[in-house]
Amino acid sequence: MSHTHFAPRFRLAWVAWAIGFGLLLWPAAASAHTGDASAWPGAPVSSPSTVFLPMISRQRLPPTADLIERARERGEINAETALIYKVFAVFGDARLPPRLRGDDRDVLDSNAVAEATQRFETLTPATRQTVVPFLIPPVYAGSWYDQRVHGASATAATAQPTDHISDRCNEVAQNLLIPLETDHFVVWFPPNDNSFWQRALAISTNLETRIYPILTDLLRVPLSDAGLGCNPSDDRLDVYMVYDPLPGRESALAMVSTYPGKGCKAAPTYMQVLKQGSSETNTVAHEFMHMIQYAYNPAAGCYDSWWMESTANWAIDYFETMDGQPDAQSEQRYAKSYLESALLWLDDTTGIREYGAYLWPFYLSHYTGSYHPELIAQILAATENAANGDLYQVINDRITGGWEQRWPEFALLNLNLPPNNRYEAWDNFQKRWLVDWRMADARVALLDDPYWVHYLNAQPAGDPLALPDLGIFYEEIAIADDVRMWAFANTFNNMPHMRVQALLYRDGQGWQGPEDWSQRKWSLFCQDIPAERVERVLLIISNSNWQRRTDRIAPNGDLRVVSSDLPCAGWRGTSSWQMVGQSVNAQGQVDYTLRGDATPTFTLTRRILAGDQVGLEFQPTAGNATWLTAFTALDFQTGHTTSCTQTGGGALSAGLGGLFITEDLSGETMQRQFEAGGLIPAPERCSVFTTWTHIPWLVTDIRDTAPRPWPTSAPHGRLQGSDSFTEVGDGTTDTTTSAWNLTGFASP
Repeated sequence: MSHTHFAPRFRLAWVAWAIGFGLLLWPAAASAHTGDASAWPGAPVSSPSTVFLPMISRQRLPPTADLIERARERGEINAETALIYKVFAVFGDARLPPRLRGDDRDVLDSNAVAEATQRFETLTPATRQTVVPFLIPPVYAGSWYDQRVHGASATAATAQPTDHISDRCNEVAQNLLIPLETDHFVVWFPPNDNSFWQRALAISTNLETRIYPILTDLLRVPLSDAGLGCNPSDDRLDVYMVYDPLPGRESALAMVSTYPGKGCKAAPTYMQVLKQGSSETNTVAHEFMHMIQYAYNPAAGCYDSWWMESTANWAIDYFETMDGQPDAQSEQRYAKSYLESALLWLDDTTGIREYGAYLWPFYLSHYTGSYHPELIAQILAATENAANGDLYQVINDRITGGWEQRWPEFALLNLNLPPNNRYEAWDNFQKRWLVDWRMADARVALLDDPYWVHYLNAQPAGDPLALPDLGIFYEEIAIADDVRMWAFANTFNNMPHMRVQALLYRDGQGWQGPEDWSQRKWSLFCQDIPAERVERVLLIISNSNWQRRTDRIAPNGDLRVVSSDLPCAGWRGTSSWQMVGQSVNAQGQVDYTLRGDATPTFTLTRRILAGDQVGLEFQPTAGNATWLTAFTALDFQTGHTTSCTQTGGGALSAGLGGLFITEDLSGETMQRQFEAGGLIPAPERCSVFTTWTHIPWLVTDIRDTAPRPWPTSAPHGRLQGSDSFTEVGDGTTDTTTSAWNLTGFASP
């Protein structure tokens, strides 16, 4: 990068300082600073006091299934023991170690029984014997429920080892559960209990008259279980209601299991209702969707758990939309579990996030601007295509723009912030970013520092956030009042699959955007310019790599917000330049003075970005300058003295001066330089100063003609300093000085 040479070495006063200083050198230097000027407004920056604000809440235990899985990962238990414990957790079995009992208050259902059923013949004999009472419908003698109700006498029915689950389905236990029959369902419930009778009546009615017709009309009918072992009725779907297996504790509300030997697809199923939740109708709708899902035969293998649970929760929304009755909207309570962990892979099932992932099929059914729930049905059906049944490929092929276009928009709409609050319009979805959920938020403030760097997600320098495939990262950053300029380094720029968007919050205007920053490294803002001033920036970073799905994309450097105290709208103050000299030889002596004083106002005219360097170019737009030329010449032979003093002044001109400041954004400490100069025409100068058509009123570097480092002790928003140089030679001595005292200002 070249720099303007404002101050050549001065020799005799009448060795003119060429007018080219102002008319040639400054324009040449300005044009030499090239870069992407369009990158200005559009980025975040940081401050020396970056305050990371984590969400303040009571720390909850993970769900029981997560605690069990962590114990397995640590090697404390093996895979079969982990499966046994997950089954125990569903049914409140006392053999589950207390240390592995987590917080299951939001666990809707469990696939532990279905998994154990599907894996049964591969398990060890001891494990089979342990889990088999839980894998037969609770209506049978020897089932977990029979044992819970009838004790030791029921336990004897499962005392002998077995290789097949259906071997235990020999006898329906007497007076354990009784049936309530409809056209498509048999609902079993405890006898002699009016509360269960009322619930059973409601469940059977809602299933038969509301849930079944709405969901099967869009999707398909669950597979018949006629003639199967462990089926106590005919071809109708069985639903079992039981006494709470874990009274007084939160646990799974219900679940769907496949019949023995039927695998995880194209399989008949039955449902168990274990607890009464806040909306039993919606719980049953969720489980009925599982019965429908198992009726499909995906060519690429069993559906991932996240897809099973997300579309089952989506089915609640679809059911309520089509049902026309007041909505409980119980699916919405799970949205937070996904949104706050969207940084993980989409198929990650940590905690209860798979229920919250219903937002993806919810988005897909609405993104075109009209409601198209049939898209979900089309996706499910298309997975049965043996030639191309991969779920992710199917989704990609059936949505406009594929994952690459839809995933970034999904990431944006999840925030539900006006004017992008389409979720609210689609389903009266009220959960909003930072009000109801958050991922990361911070505040950048400079305090006593001129420059500061905030690393996204509070990552250490050199270890930037690497985003998982189909992951989304959100961070909101508040910009403190002492920040004058800030910039965001997008080190994901131009990477495939990566999209970086930003919402900007301005006083009185609310959230604006999104702006797409994906294709540029730096986005910059001047807080001194009202149209650019930002109170908060919300960054949305998404990875739409749907084909790989198991890795991360790392940026090319730290993702960071840089903040600075550098005024970026304008500067005003005072400046002066003076040359005082004397030249002596055998013929005589000449004493001379040239001086310029000004009260300049510099206004920003251009902002330039080249690499990690930001350049701010200011030109004088207001202010006045005065000039003085004076000399006295003494002829030693005649004793004659000649003298002249001329003064003048006028308004400053943008073409005859400038201030250029650079800020290096690559480091953790301030690296700032500046250079400035200005001229005032002197048409009525003393005639001896032939070439001095213009007199300087500011030169920041007289000797080296190079940018000066910013003074580290400079007060915020101030630029003060001076320079001087004395040159002696050939009987001539001259001293040149310049001083400046400038204060940054914000635009009105």
